[in-house]
Amino acid sequence: MKKILIVEDDFLLSMINTKYIEMLGYKVVACVTNGLDAIEAVKEHSPDIVIMDVRIDGGMNGIEAMEEISKFSSTAVIYLTGNSEKELKERAAKTNMLAFCVKPVHFEELSKILKNEK
Repeated sequence: MKKILIVEDDFLLSMINTKYIEMLGYKVVACVTNGLDAIEAVKEHSPDIVIMDVRIDGGMNGIEAMEEISKFSSTAVIYLTGNSEKELKERAAKTNMLAFCVKPVHFEELSKILKNEK
């Protein structure tokens, strides 16, 4: 069973994403709200995939957090964002990105991305 880490600072979206992931048969190993906690959670849980909001609490954004994570892990990432700027997407693409999704992300979209990753 694939392990998923969710990084989302909106509590409701974190709960919805957790439910989606569990309905798809994956295990959510942790939900965190900021980049430093995301880095620690990857070290602790070794997830297969990180579902990462780009704009999160704390001093770093989701892409910066993944840049740090990529220094010690090849964990794949699915970015979720309310911002579809080309520059942001290009920067995200330099990490181990599976997908770059503009919110709201629907269950079917997440399902398709995760099923293609298997």
